[in-house]
Amino acid sequence: MFRTYYFSEMPYPYTPTLEFAEVARTTMPTRWFDPDAAHDVYHKYFDLVLAADDIGLDVMFNEHHETMSNMDAAMPLSMAIAARETRRARILALGNPVANRPDPVRVATEMAMIDVVSEGRLDCGFVRGVSYEMSATNARPTDMKPRLYEAIDLIVKAWTSHDGPFNWEGEFFHHRQVNIVPRPFQQPHPPIWVTTLSPSSAVEIAERGYTIATIFNGKKVCGEIFDAYRVELARLGRPEAHPDKFAYSNFVFVGESDEEALAAAPKLLDFLRQSRRLAPGQTDVPGYIDARARAAALAESGASNPNRGLTQGLGDPLALAETGVAFWGSPESVFRQMRDFFHAVGGYGNLCGMFHASTMSYTTTRRSMELFAREVLPRFREEVYEPWLKEHGLKSTIGTSGDAERSMDISAEAGFVSPPAGVH
Repeated sequence: MFRTYYFSEMPYPYTPTLEFAEVARTTMPTRWFDPDAAHDVYHKYFDLVLAADDIGLDVMFNEHHETMSNMDAAMPLSMAIAARETRRARILALGNPVANRPDPVRVATEMAMIDVVSEGRLDCGFVRGVSYEMSATNARPTDMKPRLYEAIDLIVKAWTSHDGPFNWEGEFFHHRQVNIVPRPFQQPHPPIWVTTLSPSSAVEIAERGYTIATIFNGKKVCGEIFDAYRVELARLGRPEAHPDKFAYSNFVFVGESDEEALAAAPKLLDFLRQSRRLAPGQTDVPGYIDARARAAALAESGASNPNRGLTQGLGDPLALAETGVAFWGSPESVFRQMRDFFHAVGGYGNLCGMFHASTMSYTTTRRSMELFAREVLPRFREEVYEPWLKEHGLKSTIGTSGDAERSMDISAEAGFVSPPAGVH
């Protein structure tokens, strides 16, 4: 079924203005960070995660480092809290910056533990990591993509090897013994997502059969990325991909009226303003952007950033809604925006909505989510998503957002010993 994930970057909302600090990411002095204030803000963010679960939405987490715009600097910790405290929501990591982390086996173990604690509700996404955080980890820009995929391969092998230790000697990672405990709850492993901002990178994601996710780039670029994925599947002679293999992330806010929603838009747009407050030299690191994506971007707009949707209509909520960078307005308006976007990109099955940013209150954010879950999502599924599936001869998936299944029954026949009486 069509799934919607609640998402917030968990910003520290009390950063100084440009007058006092030009940069908001990576180099802003931590004297501006008040741990006492952050304590309250963290609890608000986790209360919103519980609210999403209660309302019937799924939840998404990401992580960034050395930045005031994202306090979720250790995403597995946030996911572990959600795994224990939520009951129904799928828990999406989007994602693990494994190209920036030194030990993929540790990531495999963290994610497997979250999957077990949540009883198989993990969707596990992987990302290269953003260019302006590479200096903090001494990463080489040209190595990021091959390092990403070697890390994923190692993690998948760790998840699916059940007959004792194995050895890994790769180009970037070396492990004498890998034998993780726990292993994942979902079999053979949790659904895997990978993000991209360019059509050229969609090819390898399609080859591997992973869910492809893209963010904040509007109908045109998102459609190009999804089309590249579909074209590669056709070239390989594989069946048409189910919509649950496609995911898109943007701003979402639903009000009782368009006017109410547009009044809330500036706080969501604050995410873009803060994200653009970068130190010189960190916005266009040589070797980070794929050469084909750079060439295409230069040919189209004269800019080297392939994520062109974010630079179009900044500050104009109506323009962002028109391009699909945001879905906001009354329930009727948001429904129409979602419908038009869905058809423009050829269908997709996962929406990762940034429902919260800046200093938005718990009450305002929850009310928006409730309106979305009650008046938009059921109608969209009934009038747009399900008819589209029927037209294409596809069935709606239930439960997971990918191909993983719940773990095999633990039985004597499978070679396992039953747990002692009273253990549950």
